[in-house]
Amino acid sequence: MDLPAWFHRFLEPDADRFGLLMDALAGVGVEPRPVELAGGRFIVVAPRREGFDQRYRVKAVSAHYDRVPGTPGALDNSAACLQIWKFLSAGPDSFNTVYVFTDREELSGGDPAGQGSYFLGKAMAGLGFGVPWAFPLDVTGCGDTLVLSRASEGLGGDGRVPAGLLSEVESMAGGVSRLMAGRARLCRARIPFGEDLGYLLAGIPALALSVLPRDEAALLEPEPGFGNMPAWASLARPGGRRPRTWKTLHGPGDLPSLYTEEAFGLAERLLGRLAAWKEARPLA
Repeated sequence: MDLPAWFHRFLEPDADRFGLLMDALAGVGVEPRPVELAGGRFIVVAPRREGFDQRYRVKAVSAHYDRVPGTPGALDNSAACLQIWKFLSAGPDSFNTVYVFTDREELSGGDPAGQGSYFLGKAMAGLGFGVPWAFPLDVTGCGDTLVLSRASEGLGGDGRVPAGLLSEVESMAGGVSRLMAGRARLCRARIPFGEDLGYLLAGIPALALSVLPRDEAALLEPEPGFGNMPAWASLARPGGRRPRTWKTLHGPGDLPSLYTEEAFGLAERLLGRLAAWKEARPLA
């Protein structure tokens, strides 16, 4: 794939990823806004016109730019950063949509309430975004199948996330499925939590979106007799078939050679549909 010069530097071990993203966005006429929260540095790109239409939902499309130290992080999560940058560089009309490049996702099993998305979620109202629907993109550079997370289902009844919030996530998933019907292969499955958990704990409805090749997405289908547990993680298949794309994550093999044109085309269609989506707010 033809990658911009700044992006090659973005993958280098000691790259100033925040600075490179700020410059790359400014270089295509976007006005990035830096925001510092709890030791993390975030980049916000809001609509050029004033304010939002309060009759409709605000949508926050995000991608974390941090990575596991010492790794290239091409899939996790540089691809999503590049895809959003490419989309914004085309100067799209984005209705009630804000884009955020986030920090502090890779916490190595730390408390999700320490995630950057948690602090960002808590700050949303103060930033002028109210309580948006958040769509974190994670590992979106390889494959032809859009994966909509069902991980939030596992939070039901544990008291950390209100049932009403989980119901909103289901509405979001239904909406994305309708938006992308006929435009991509779709898979709804439990995938590991990422930024979506931090958002949810902060009171922000969040639906994580990822991409996999179709044969690997099939491994996410629930194992019969084991509830919603995916086949690769099921007790019925000890040591089972974890999607091979995921096996490259957090290691030296997470390289841009894994990128596929299909995944980038899918991301472009997804971002376009999300940007144009008008979802009416329920009456208070």
